[in-house]
Amino acid sequence: MTAASCYAEVMERVAAYVNDKAITLSEFRENAQRTRKTLADISDSDIINSMINRLLLLQEAKKMRLEAPTKDELVRDYIDIKIKSAIIIKEEDIERFFSENSAKFNGQDYFEVRDEIEKYLFEREANRHLKKHIEELRAESDIKIQLKASE
Repeated sequence: MTAASCYAEVMERVAAYVNDKAITLSEFRENAQRTRKTLADISDSDIINSMINRLLLLQEAKKMRLEAPTKDELVRDYIDIKIKSAIIIKEEDIERFFSENSAKFNGQDYFEVRDEIEKYLFEREANRHLKKHIEELRAESDIKIQLKASE
């Protein structure tokens, strides 16, 4: 073995740091390739930020000592416990949404669409809370993005 072959191994480049965890360039490329199969025009910036957000949620789930068979399930469980469990949709909010949007329901009765409205309002509220939670996590975290535009 020559000296040159000993040093031929290339160190993995880092695309971003999130607290004490690195997102490697190969992880980014793999994720970008997978994501672009469904969202062809998504930017590298959106992809790396999505990866950062997911990593922050995983770190928080581990702090809570949550366990799940996969990372996706762990994130889902964390969101269910931390975000969704605190959301309550009031009946008057459902009724108000129905009355303000009655034209969209093509003459359907309130009770025919009530559950659908509640589900919609719940998901909208969950997304709003999750976005705010991620903003708070990002503000409290040490994040460095090292990804360049042509990578």
